Amino acid sequence: MSVYVGRDVDVEITLDTSGDMGAFVAQEVTIEPKQAIEGIDGLGDDEVQLWAPGLKTFEGSLKEPLMHGEDGEIQMNRLAAFQDPLEEYTMVLTYDDPSGDMAITLTGVIFPEGSVASPKNAPSYITTKFKAKTATAAIP
Repeated sequence: MSVYVGRDVDVEITLDTSGDMGAFVAQEVTIEPKQAIEGIDGLGDDEVQLWAPGLKTFEGSLKEPLMHGEDGEIQMNRLAAFQDPLEEYTMVLTYDDPSGDMAITLTGVIFPEGSVASPKNAPSYITTKFKAKTATAAIP
């Protein structure tokens, strides 16, 4: 089940200090909670004895305008391909909900891949997929 958070979502990505890896309004954000189901077998036996819930993660995508200069460099540096070792971020999504403002905080966020669309005579956007270890929702 994919959750479409919405359009024009305030995003703040943090490594060390609030918003140091980007603070912007995203064009689109989606989040998909996932949980692996794993088979547990006995020692020396390849037959599944028990099915058990595994690691919970939160995956999604973030679409934002491609920036130029230093801001664009920050966008690219968030991608896993440009990191050694891999950095984990905190991402806060704030948006208007029919019941009021909502904030979703994702921790342990990595950005494994991104793609840049640059159509002719239109702005360029970067869409980055993300994975997070935990997520919490709150009304600020």
